[in-house]
Amino acid sequence: SFHMGQYRRRLYGTDISADYFDLGNEAMAAARIRSEDSCIQDIIEYLTNGGGQLAIFDASNLRAARRREIYDRFEQHQIRALFIEYICENESIVNENIRKVKIASPDYITMDADAAVADFKERIARMAPYYETIEDSDMSFIKLYNVGEHIVVNNIRGYLQSRVVFYMMNLHIADRTIYLARSGESSNEGSYKADAPLSETGHKYAQNLRDAIYRRIAERNQQVLAKTGADLSTRKLKVWTSTHVKSYQTAEYFSQRDNVTVRRRMLLKGLNPGVCENLPLDQVREKFPDEYQAYLRDPYHHRYSLAESYHDVSVRLEPVILELERERDDILIIAPESALRCIYAYFAPQGLPDSLIPTLAFPRSIFVELTPTAYGCKERRIGISPSNE
Repeated sequence: SFHMGQYRRRLYGTDISADYFDLGNEAMAAARIRSEDSCIQDIIEYLTNGGGQLAIFDASNLRAARRREIYDRFEQHQIRALFIEYICENESIVNENIRKVKIASPDYITMDADAAVADFKERIARMAPYYETIEDSDMSFIKLYNVGEHIVVNNIRGYLQSRVVFYMMNLHIADRTIYLARSGESSNEGSYKADAPLSETGHKYAQNLRDAIYRRIAERNQQVLAKTGADLSTRKLKVWTSTHVKSYQTAEYFSQRDNVTVRRRMLLKGLNPGVCENLPLDQVREKFPDEYQAYLRDPYHHRYSLAESYHDVSVRLEPVILELERERDDILIIAPESALRCIYAYFAPQGLPDSLIPTLAFPRSIFVELTPTAYGCKERRIGISPSNE
């Protein structure tokens, strides 16, 4: 993702006048073009020489002539551009979005909330006279009205653009929380094929996890009510679990509560270790030295014989990710550690290398709370012992 605001701040800092956003202000034209061109050049480099497959150019691009310039520049490098236009005719949504999202921008970190809202509205007022809706029929574009209430697509070409359209149809801006927790310990913990039930320790873990999750939800609801006046007590919790016996047995402790739906999802199964099942690392290194070295070179993509790679697991989880984006309720995912790693990586800060995904740790002493926001995903790791220490 290449965010125009980041390039502007890098060049000119955060304390910038609303004049910068006035497209009729010729004195600022050179500054705007410099920021945009720097960003566009980095996108071209990323897609042509950096191994990238898709880049998001996060910028206003209000005028038709400027969009045509950008489109033609990308076409010169065989880069297929897809424009996405948000149209919001509901003033309450605009105001809510400014307060919930825009004033969290790095531009307003040190500014009072009301002053930040006023400044951002001034930016909108400066840009509005120059806004031209996209109408070029030869271009590929998506128009979203009122946060997905109505969607128009034009000249969508190829598999990737089709997937982007489907992805955009599943997005929303409602607040929600995602919890990630490992399945409890089984009576045959090292075996993938055995699919053993929970051990006594596993059952105790499941009870503690349930209690810790509900403690955290109650604490969060109180904090939000005190800070904003919003009552989240009616928000539902849904539990998704893999079809491993130990996973859905862990989840069954939540089904005992009212208004909690538990769904078994085959796609949430853990990574199939193939010939390495039940083998400790030193034995893998001894029995399959060449394979082990290949794994060290590329732990995310490497696949042992009869096994899955982490890349395979990530591809398998794509429908789960899309459904997570569509959900407006809180979701708790109980699954093996390998599946949690790939889901977490989707929400992790930009720049997490693939090679680190297999090393991500989800010990049974904690669960992870993820809160998606416009400027990244907030994360907390919370203990699940009875004392919540």
